[in-house]
Amino acid sequence: MAASGNGKVRFGVIGTGMQANVLTGPVLKNPHTEVVGLAEIREGVAESFAERHAIHPAIYTDYRELLAMDGLDAVIVTTPNYLHAQIAIAAVEAGKHTLCEKPMTTELADARAMVAAEKKADVRTMVGYTKRFFRGTRFLYDFLRREDLGRVYHVRAFYFQSWLCNPNAPTVWRLEKEKTGTGVLGDLGSHVTDLSQHLVGDEITRVSGMMKTFYPERPSLDDPEKKQAVEVDDGVAYTAQFKNGALGTIEASRNATGNPDHWRVEILAEKGAVIYDSVDRRVQLSMIEGPSRHAGWVDLSVSAYRYGEEGFENQNEIDHFVECIRTGQTPTPTFEDGLRTERVMDAVARSSLAGTAMDVEA
Repeated sequence: MAASGNGKVRFGVIGTGMQANVLTGPVLKNPHTEVVGLAEIREGVAESFAERHAIHPAIYTDYRELLAMDGLDAVIVTTPNYLHAQIAIAAVEAGKHTLCEKPMTTELADARAMVAAEKKADVRTMVGYTKRFFRGTRFLYDFLRREDLGRVYHVRAFYFQSWLCNPNAPTVWRLEKEKTGTGVLGDLGSHVTDLSQHLVGDEITRVSGMMKTFYPERPSLDDPEKKQAVEVDDGVAYTAQFKNGALGTIEASRNATGNPDHWRVEILAEKGAVIYDSVDRRVQLSMIEGPSRHAGWVDLSVSAYRYGEEGFENQNEIDHFVECIRTGQTPTPTFEDGLRTERVMDAVARSSLAGTAMDVEA
């Protein structure tokens, strides 16, 4: 579906911050792509970005000008969260394949609008839930569909980081409600919420949540001598009920001492249980029947599973998106897949505010 003379998918990047750097490298390594445009409102930032990646794209301060440029096939949206919806909808309506970073939006209504735009357009869309592109995640997903573990009883998942343990860490945009929506719920909790529903193959229908801000003030990024209010959650924990009756316990924190970046998913079912841990990248299995029942927890052979590059999850993610654009397949997770997670996060936030369990909106 690319129209360039060399047959490459021509990408534009909207927002050139940290995550744009993470994803642009894999775009440039894919033999079927090139970066032809950047959009960035901060003066000089896009130029530095282009120099860092040794590229020579057109540079715009208005993303709408980027979307209107000739010879653009696809965009990656890596702006602060509050801008995701308006940019992604404009991109889809302009006929551009769109990869939008997670969380999709700061408001559930905007996520619904993104899905509505997706349904009207002949483009591929995707939400950046990179944890799906770990080899162990893909292995476990396929394993659970190949081996029947029976009825799922419990799902336990967490995602812990420690970068906000220091009370002197400044108030970056991820701590400002207007720009980010929620804090760790949307940042890390969205990943394990998506993974839990994705791996189990079922939707969460009811939640009871608690969200906590451990440090209500932090130094201002512009002036470290001044304090600025922290408007979003540092930690979140919620219990969940899945449509099939399984119970879930999901946690996320950016104040998890000793955890630079650690996530884990456990699924406990009728005939056995599985665990995937991101630190050692092991998938473990315990069965209550068959020969393996005598062995306790056993390691499954993830290293022999041929999927993507081990340790290069962002490359796997980009390669999947590009292949779907080139072949007309549907990438996952689409905007509609992402909406399922947005609905759960909305219910968790409402539950924490009200102090009672909440149904997930259909």
